[in-house]
Amino acid sequence: MSEQPGANARGPLHGIRVLEVAQAMAMPMCGLLLADMGAEVIKIEPREGDAFRHNQHPVFPGESKGYVVLNRGKRSFCLDITQPESRAVMERLVARSDIVLMSLKPTDLPRYRLTYEDLRAMREDIIVVEHWPVGAKGPMGGDGGYDVIVQGLSGTGAITARSNEAGTAPESVRPAYNDNGTGFLSALGAVTALRHRDLTGEGQRVETSLLSTALAFGNNLVNWFGATDPPIWEPYAERMRDARASGATFDQQVRLFQNTILAGGHGNIYFRHYRTKDGFVSLGALSPTLNRRVREVTGLHDPRMDPGFELGTPEAWDALSTLLREAEDLFRTRTTTEWVAAFRAGGVPCGPFNFPHEVFEEPQVLANDYIIELEHEALGPYKTFAPPIRMDKTPIVANRPSPLLDADTDAVLAECGFDEHTIAHLRKAEIVGKST
Repeated sequence: MSEQPGANARGPLHGIRVLEVAQAMAMPMCGLLLADMGAEVIKIEPREGDAFRHNQHPVFPGESKGYVVLNRGKRSFCLDITQPESRAVMERLVARSDIVLMSLKPTDLPRYRLTYEDLRAMREDIIVVEHWPVGAKGPMGGDGGYDVIVQGLSGTGAITARSNEAGTAPESVRPAYNDNGTGFLSALGAVTALRHRDLTGEGQRVETSLLSTALAFGNNLVNWFGATDPPIWEPYAERMRDARASGATFDQQVRLFQNTILAGGHGNIYFRHYRTKDGFVSLGALSPTLNRRVREVTGLHDPRMDPGFELGTPEAWDALSTLLREAEDLFRTRTTTEWVAAFRAGGVPCGPFNFPHEVFEEPQVLANDYIIELEHEALGPYKTFAPPIRMDKTPIVANRPSPLLDADTDAVLAECGFDEHTIAHLRKAEIVGKST
């Protein structure tokens, strides 16, 4: 278990102030990463708290596991941005911030006077990371959006989603890879903008979206090559239209995609998860050399190694189907530990297939201190992922848990120059502070 340095450890972003005007996952993940890097992150929450406090595995009202994991290292500031009097508070907050993380619904930004132009008027060199779920333009440009929607829009859900029990429709993919990935890309954009400001004195707007993240993640599986793909894609699209018209299930549509567009993937015994005698094992052998080592360890014969084998024929399909069944039968004859030992001895990349509860006892995870333990004021000790980036000279650490709702409102107001009388007025007027 990783031992985190104390609260006074100075990360590479020490001295940078971040204002997080965001809920849910994408921008809060960005804020978490910046906090781990040493930035002071003030999280602006509605008076009832971030939605994640209430709907992501709540332990008791106002505190959930999902919120705690995603908001470590931040300060909680409750502000009702819908009220005109909140403007004076926001102006002081922005004036002392370097970065604003913004993920309000795009159509709400002008209404609350929180567009980039509005924020730039409060501080000329401000860096604003705007999160547009599906992009700023187009028929859905002003809409809110969630990971599940973008899984469908981007085409990646057809590759990653599991089907429901009936096989008729896809299940939403979890973890929310587009949300998390957008958080990481937003953090990259933020620190890149800081570098530009260091060189020029200029702030700027940084835009990220779930949809662009999803398309980037689709990389080698979501593309089109004009010189080679039309003869494959055009008849495939027609077959897919016919299949849908005839009521094909999700599983049937996925198989059509895999067998047509990912031709050659059928019978790939080298890169997959297998059921073993007592669990599952993951095998990752992509090169011809690693393929050969898999055959040496298992004794399996791959007909693709035979002279004259022609991929794409009915005979080839039958031969590869037989190979896959033989491999699956073979893997069920030994335990996961036995297979991992055999493949590692044979120089084949592999590992056990863990369920979440097993990760906290996985030797490889523990040996690298990829799990840390923090103490939450209300929920007690908990284990979570360590900062995923490491730096020799400027340590990146998670040195405190998520804040209780409204924990820092008064302190931050005082730091912004508001006196006790004004703070009391703002609370009484329900401009700041949690709802009761």
